[in-house]
Amino acid sequence: MTVNRGGKFSYPGKLRLGAILVLASLTVSATVFHVQAGQFLDNEVRNLMWLSFSGRAVESFEGVGNLISREPDNYAAYLMRANCYGWFIARNPENRHYDSPLLESLDACEENAQKVDEDSPHYGQALYFRALGQVLRARFRAMRGYDITARLATRGAKDSADELVERFPQDIDAQLPLAVFDATWGGSPLWHRMAQFALLLPRGQREKGIRSLVEIAERGDDSRLWADITLLNIYLEDPRYGQQYLETAERLHNLFPDNSVVQLEMGNSYRRMERWVLAEAVYRSIVAKVEGRLPGYDEVIYETSRLRVVECQINLGKMDEAYEGLRLILISNPINPEWVVPWAHFYTAQVYLHRKEPRRAERALNYALDGKDYNNLHDRAKREMDRVKKMKEDLEKSG
Repeated sequence: MTVNRGGKFSYPGKLRLGAILVLASLTVSATVFHVQAGQFLDNEVRNLMWLSFSGRAVESFEGVGNLISREPDNYAAYLMRANCYGWFIARNPENRHYDSPLLESLDACEENAQKVDEDSPHYGQALYFRALGQVLRARFRAMRGYDITARLATRGAKDSADELVERFPQDIDAQLPLAVFDATWGGSPLWHRMAQFALLLPRGQREKGIRSLVEIAERGDDSRLWADITLLNIYLEDPRYGQQYLETAERLHNLFPDNSVVQLEMGNSYRRMERWVLAEAVYRSIVAKVEGRLPGYDEVIYETSRLRVVECQINLGKMDEAYEGLRLILISNPINPEWVVPWAHFYTAQVYLHRKEPRRAERALNYALDGKDYNNLHDRAKREMDRVKKMKEDLEKSG
């Protein structure tokens, strides 16, 4: 999320992270809140989910593989496998290597859940996972830009979510798939609503969905943390929810202090509130964890956080520290993610402008313009070129 106020520097690092983070969490054990758990997750699935959500997705993935080997028709296990892929993607959303396995896992979840007979005592649980799988598959495809196929898929997703609520009208956890659907596909522009009506596509009710998610986050069992993660994504995408975004990120980080994605979101929430001191502290903590080889803290998280430390320092007026951080980034010349170096050149130009060295700033901006145009980098670099030009003219006049 980029927020520009009062000349503050924005940063490209949203990376659609929040949207993927929502997919990554799926359903999460709420036994941290209650001694008695809900009816939709068994203990083995809860333990694997807790491992994954704690930042140990690799361990969880291995456990899921063992579970599928023993029970190849276990629909919950396939949803769990999609969950693990979701966390792998969340660390580097630009990498689409795991997209197909994730979608295939959601398909397998739905297919196996559909095999459960309606008269079976397990039908309710199967319906819960089927509805979640359908809603999340449509959501993920929409996030990746496949809007038409994603919306067509919502027909079955909405039907399953409605059936789940009808079958368990008093169970707040059963409201989760419908709440996610409403919050995702509600509040569309008028022309979207007209197209949906013409194509007989179901529409969501955004405000109702958000209210339901808040209620699930407060009172749910199996779905409580999942609702919190969905809300985090909603708050991330809407600047009106800055305080809620911050509070939700802090709460999740307190529960999962070693989840790199959650910690990065907390840093981003401080940044959006322009609380630069706290944001810098969070990003420095992430850098230290990567250097300490903590599982789940990888190269992409490291380079992202190093650059965000620089952004914080620039906003705090710590130009010498920012320059040293930029020097180290440019010396190491990271290629993953590929937008880090161009943005490092952009911030280097900011430092040079502060030092009233317009020629060096101009050179740095040219390097930025030669790199990947991520999150309006080129437009911002061109605007900074205007500052460079003016500064050169002023210095010539005064010299």
